[in-house]
Amino acid sequence: MSAAALPDVRRLIGYRAHGAARLVLEGHAALEDVEGSLAAGQPETAVLMAHDLIQISLSIRGLATAGELSWPQGQASFDPFAGVDPQEVAEGDALAARGLDHGDEAWLEELRAHLAETESRLGYPEPLPYVRSGAGMFKAVGLVRTWAAHLEKLGLPGVLPGDWALPGD
Repeated sequence: MSAAALPDVRRLIGYRAHGAARLVLEGHAALEDVEGSLAAGQPETAVLMAHDLIQISLSIRGLATAGELSWPQGQASFDPFAGVDPQEVAEGDALAARGLDHGDEAWLEELRAHLAETESRLGYPEPLPYVRSGAGMFKAVGLVRTWAAHLEKLGLPGVLPGDWALPGD
């Protein structure tokens, strides 16, 4: 009987910690942007925001294999599709683009389901906190504290955006 190969512990911890942080800090906000654009009667903006949402979601999925832990927003060097199956990229792009013709509640539910599937893959036993709720930020801080020592021990970057972690003036 052969033993199954152990997972790359650094990759696994980076995926779960950075994936969760990216989802609660970026993914939820991107979904809100889509919802707000649709509610305001701005379907083209909703589709642009949906493309952002899909890129964030797929970048989280890619962390499991080869994605970049650092999330330098707006940087041309960041590849949100690193480590993601090309079929998933094509499906995600098609989902976002469908909003041009079908920017309705059913489309919005598909986007929510896509993000929920990404969250499910992270393997947490309960839903991740929603930071824009009353208790969400406190729960998110607890999540950060859970991972901080492990990330540091493994020489991985912290999960908070750089400007959040700077000492006060």
